[in-house]
Amino acid sequence: MAQSKNGSSTKKKVAKAILVILVALLLLGVGAYAYKTYFEPKEDAGATINSFEGMSAEEIQAELNSRAEESRMTISVAAKPELQDGKVHVNVINEEDSRFDQRFTLEQDGKLLYGSGIIKAGKTVEWVEAEGAHAGEATITITAVDKESGKPSGNPQAVTVQIVEAQ
Repeated sequence: MAQSKNGSSTKKKVAKAILVILVALLLLGVGAYAYKTYFEPKEDAGATINSFEGMSAEEIQAELNSRAEESRMTISVAAKPELQDGKVHVNVINEEDSRFDQRFTLEQDGKLLYGSGIIKAGKTVEWVEAEGAHAGEATITITAVDKESGKPSGNPQAVTVQIVEAQ
């Protein structure tokens, strides 16, 4: 009878050890799943992933250059706009070969001095009424505008300029 108690006690210890190992493995699996699900960075669901599979390095570069060319916007402004009688000579030029129409704002000291309408490709805005403008630093922010919808396209580009008194 003593042997059967020992045998049964050994079996209980082995069963407990197996149960502890199984619970540990289960917890490890649940932990790994939780980490992968909640803590690992996820791909943006709205992202578009470009696949260049099967393309040579030259073909990939040509494709990237083409995309860059399609979204390029040339910005031309006066680096030192002149101030005369409440008007500022900004000389904002939307180049003839521009792929986008443009809009721009002129700001100084955190205040909006001027906001343009749509400037078509090949057009120039030379002088703007800018009440409150003074000699000093200002910012001209240009936004590309979709030619069909008139809605902003891409990221606005800001240029710091130095307004000077006209001579």
